Amino acid sequence: MLGGAFLALVATVATLYFSPLLALRSIEVSGNDLLTDARAQELVESFYGEPLPQVSTADIRAALEQENVVADVHSRAELPHTLHVEIQEHPPVAEVHEDEAVLFYNDAGEVIREFRGTQVMDAEGYATPEVSAEAALEDEAVFAAIVSVLGQLPESAREQMSAASAESIDSVQLELADERVVVWGSDDRGEEKAAVLEAILASSAEDFAEAQIIDISTPSTPVTR
Repeated sequence: MLGGAFLALVATVATLYFSPLLALRSIEVSGNDLLTDARAQELVESFYGEPLPQVSTADIRAALEQENVVADVHSRAELPHTLHVEIQEHPPVAEVHEDEAVLFYNDAGEVIREFRGTQVMDAEGYATPEVSAEAALEDEAVFAAIVSVLGQLPESAREQMSAASAESIDSVQLELADERVVVWGSDDRGEEKAAVLEAILASSAEDFAEAQIIDISTPSTPVTR
């Protein structure tokens, strides 16, 4: 008798797994900011009509990760027809102005959002340091070093930056909104440098507040001038 009940349960589950009665009709996306709602829906549109139990988080993640801005995806089914999708995005760490466009990059040097035409105004709502187009286009290694450094900064520190530049992979400099310059150097010991910079930015000490240049390339002995 128990065997019969088990077989009946398996049959019921199998029926629901393939049943058109549980066809996916609504995908509700949240957590996206740089990824537009329209683009998110475009990436997942092929799942509409599929039996809801067959649509996995892995499937949705694979579809959405076609966009570099998507860092992670979680989904939750709500029977009978709805899938809730939560997106975690890579934060923009740098922006490059190229022709009439503004490009946002993540810390891996990938474009995660492109603003053109009337959308350019939308880019102004983000506190993202600017890197010159020359640095972005002429030397991939130098640009990679710049965005790597910017990615190591706490968001609160990055928001105080107006620009970043480098002549080589070992000479990254950050310009604060108040025009002070932070000499970072290479991307080595980034965690230490980030902690030192955060402490300096929070400090009201005259040496830091009035300095034009703050050199933390050796984080154990920051130098001002």
